[in-house]
Amino acid sequence: MLNRLLAVVPRLWANWIALLGTTLATIAGNGILIVVVVDIVSSDVNPYMASFGYLVLPMLFLVGLALVALGLRRESRRRRVGGVETPFGRAYTTVMQDPASRRRVLFFGFATVINLTLISVAAFKGVTYMESTEFCGQLCHSVMKPEYTAYKRSPHAHVACVDCHIGEGADWFVRSKLSGLRQVWATFTGNFSRPIPTPIHHLRPARETCQHCHWPAQLHGSRLRVHHSYKNDLKNSQVTSVVRLNVGGINRRTGRYEGIHWHVAPDVRIEYEAMDGKRKVIGKVTKTEKGKTTVYLPSKRTGQVAERRVMDCVDCHNRPTHIYDGSPEGAVDRSLSLGKLDPALPFLRRQAVALLRKNVVPEQAAGRFSRELRKYYGEHYPEVARARKQSIDKAGLELGWIYRRNIYPELKIGWNTYPSHLGHRQTTVGCFRCHDDEHVAQRAQRRSPARERSGARNTSQGASKETIPQDCDLCHEVMAEEEARPDVPPGILRLGHM
Repeated sequence: MLNRLLAVVPRLWANWIALLGTTLATIAGNGILIVVVVDIVSSDVNPYMASFGYLVLPMLFLVGLALVALGLRRESRRRRVGGVETPFGRAYTTVMQDPASRRRVLFFGFATVINLTLISVAAFKGVTYMESTEFCGQLCHSVMKPEYTAYKRSPHAHVACVDCHIGEGADWFVRSKLSGLRQVWATFTGNFSRPIPTPIHHLRPARETCQHCHWPAQLHGSRLRVHHSYKNDLKNSQVTSVVRLNVGGINRRTGRYEGIHWHVAPDVRIEYEAMDGKRKVIGKVTKTEKGKTTVYLPSKRTGQVAERRVMDCVDCHNRPTHIYDGSPEGAVDRSLSLGKLDPALPFLRRQAVALLRKNVVPEQAAGRFSRELRKYYGEHYPEVARARKQSIDKAGLELGWIYRRNIYPELKIGWNTYPSHLGHRQTTVGCFRCHDDEHVAQRAQRRSPARERSGARNTSQGASKETIPQDCDLCHEVMAEEEARPDVPPGILRLGHM
């Protein structure tokens, strides 16, 4: 029985090349099968295991098969030394007449089907895995840890990375994989930017990604936003701001686009020149609306144009997923508002902000902050330290988590390294990059009094200059501004933290 089986199998051990290839292909093939089985029965596969099973092992498997073919070819040539090579026709006749040769052909055919099946499964799983969130966020852990951590706590935490960064279509898939090879090499050699630069200048247009879910025609109306902040006083006094945002979009009564989302109206096109790589300084702005074009130039224009761009979603929503806290004050206010910090601890807001501004090892932050809070309250408020020991320890843990998700010294990421351009509450730029009342239309026009509020400025000659307006009412209506008892219905105050 064993002899018959061996008669079917070619001499895969005929020389060291064939033997090495056979060993390599066998080990790699079994490894792929093990990873596939584990992936099927397990809900969570280690990213490094998946990368090895779906990317490395298939390549080793192909190398093994190539070595087997090379070894058998070398053995065949060795047997023909001194003889004449058999023509193809004679070889075919020999195979058909010789039972042993036919068995070997059948073996090769069966093995080829098995190999192709195995490679196809591995290739499919490999491509699928390369499009997974785990591959993007956890494989290059040291590089992508900040972005992955921010992503996991964002509104888009259940949206796959490739849905926004790649989108649909073979051309963007190939482009992303070629770019990915460069990034893998940079990570392997340690030759990458610290921090990772933003914005991504070759990102697919947002109209081809964001608008698959966020349909502009449905962005309409107004929304109330409530923001709670706290003072650095004994009682951590809460003050509240309430604004009504003119989200805008299409007005169903008039059929016109209004408010903030006027910028994405179908008949509006905004083009601008960025004077720096981070798109913080804006040069010329060109507005085309219903076929009419207006060019706005800044009163002070210096430097060379870094980029020319058509405005889309990410020019304002530049941190829709990878969201950091922005500042220690904002992070502490949010935790106080959500009940994760106890406002009954005297001067907690002041102490928490001071601790978050210190340079500490992120992994040691929670322990150090807990010790310093216990020391502070033990020295200044011993009764509070005894009565609210649990709240103090909880505050230390919360501040440690805030610090770890925002500060990454090895990547040179600190507070406000990645500012948001959405609005202007926690940023010095945002809307004011364009809406600075300093971008002036090339042609001055007389304007009616009804249009003065939209940004016209009078000159000494009685004429007016049309500018990109800075009128607050264009985007929102302030109902309360940092008031202890805002004069709004009580239910509004429970809407949440902005």
